[in-house]
Amino acid sequence: MGYALRMRFRLGLMIGGAVGYVLGARAGRERYEEIRRWWGTARRNPSLEQLAKVGQGLSDMSRSVVAGGLEKTSDAIRGES
Repeated sequence: MGYALRMRFRLGLMIGGAVGYVLGARAGRERYEEIRRWWGTARRNPSLEQLAKVGQGLSDMSRSVVAGGLEKTSDAIRGES
């Protein structure tokens, strides 16, 4: 990634963070509490729990695939089969 592209990314990240901070500060405590209540309700939703389990399974599977690939690659580099 080139220097200019990294700087644009960082600038966009800082601007996004600043906008989020300002909007969050304007929303106030009431909105914060409303979001917390919504998130608490959503977390207990069976569909969301099932989706989280599927995501965890995919994460575990990806981790094992990557580990296997790294092992094969290191064996190939060492000349082992």
